[in-house]
Amino acid sequence: METHLSRCPFCREAIPEHRAAVRQFAAKGREQIRRGLLYMLLAGIIHYFAGGYSGMRLPVEIPSLVTHYFTPLLFLCGLGLALYGAYLYARR
Repeated sequence: METHLSRCPFCREAIPEHRAAVRQFAAKGREQIRRGLLYMLLAGIIHYFAGGYSGMRLPVEIPSLVTHYFTPLLFLCGLGLALYGAYLYARR
């Protein structure tokens, strides 16, 4: 059981409150890194199947717009998010 006293029980002098620095940036940084890596992986998987690199034939035709613009954009957004998360993690 932990109690937080604002005054000393013996001399009644005010005890200054010390708060430890919360490492909120490190936690948010790890979350952003994971999210960015997930987006990069998703872009790679979409590009692999939509680009026709797999031996499997998809039941629908994927427009070339997806492989030329969407998947590289998704990959770069994920990379940016991962780099931002690394910055937050290093900032602590």
